[in-house]
Amino acid sequence: MSERPPAPELSSGMVKPALWMGLRLAVSIVALLWVYYTIPVKDSADGDSDLPWLLLELLIFGAIVGVQVPLISRARYPVLRGLESLALTVLLFLLIFARVYLSNSASDPAVFTQVLDKDTALYFTTTVFATVGFGDIVAASNPMKLLVTLQMLLNLVVFGLVIRVITSAAQRGMARKKKDQN
Repeated sequence: MSERPPAPELSSGMVKPALWMGLRLAVSIVALLWVYYTIPVKDSADGDSDLPWLLLELLIFGAIVGVQVPLISRARYPVLRGLESLALTVLLFLLIFARVYLSNSASDPAVFTQVLDKDTALYFTTTVFATVGFGDIVAASNPMKLLVTLQMLLNLVVFGLVIRVITSAAQRGMARKKKDQN
């Protein structure tokens, strides 16, 4: 049996940056959740579609990921920056879909098997993202089933592409740091 190399230890020089990253991450998470919970629910009973907003939000999400890549590779601690970026982009992705599901449920309570509030919309989005789908909340209309299907497909993109891009940026940053030290 081959032995695995020891896990990299957190050097004493990284403790302070790791604590700052944790603090920034906690503040950012609280801020994103605060925004999610305080923005009023859009009731699109007048027939307005959420699709344009969803597309705009997903474009903004892509732009945020795109901006993070060079920041990660140029960061002093690219792995920490990558972890922070990954956590925030996943949360933002979940909040985007939770808001869309919430406004659809508010405008038509029959699109899900139960009316969603802010908590259940975030719960439902997270169960779809985590691919567990407990079955307690289910999309009940065909358009909503298609939207949930879109989220499932985009989940694969987030799991595959976004994680890969952020990881690659962190690896490039580590290689750059190593080169600069030599």
